Amino acid sequence: MKKADGQGAREALKHSVVAHYEARLREHGPTARGMDWKDERSQHLRFAMLVDGLELAGRSLHDVGCGSGHLLDFLRARGIDARYSGSDLSAEMIAAARARHPGIPFERADLLADELAPSDVLVTSGLFHVKLAASDADWSAFVRDMVRRMYTLCRHAIAFNLMSDQVDFRVPELAYTSPAETLAFCQRELSRHVRLRHDYPLHEYTVHVLRAPRS
Repeated sequence: MKKADGQGAREALKHSVVAHYEARLREHGPTARGMDWKDERSQHLRFAMLVDGLELAGRSLHDVGCGSGHLLDFLRARGIDARYSGSDLSAEMIAAARARHPGIPFERADLLADELAPSDVLVTSGLFHVKLAASDADWSAFVRDMVRRMYTLCRHAIAFNLMSDQVDFRVPELAYTSPAETLAFCQRELSRHVRLRHDYPLHEYTVHVLRAPRS
């Protein structure tokens, strides 16, 4: 019974997050604000931190929680020739992504429940920021399950960002995490090849977890 109750709580968590982002999309359209970012400038800075040093040319890249596909715009504008695909829990986001980028493989999918094909690199930007009414413990468990699953599906690396707990002001609906604890988790459970960047002007940090290089 406890397992069933836990599964129900996890589904409710996902439903609330999808509803939150779809409300932003309806209000602002397929823009940075429609993805719940302050502006395009901060969105692009996050993308830059996410892909920096990953050597994406010629590699397949899957964008988890892709929204309306803005990461693809970013990659194209910078001439980064990755084989892009995206997935999102929101049917409305996927419809917006397909309208903006016809012919690109976008799919409505749940990373934790559906079968997805492996990719060289899996990334997600902002997916772990907004916890709404979820408890810190429930949200942390969700994030770690997602990160584990992303790593299982990657052939080269994963990249994600998180709000930092090194702040002097907090918004109750946002999830703040310890960079040290995240680093320890990734090195303990995934790979010792981890990069963590906390040196850019946003209240967050970006993590790269790489598979061991071949000798």
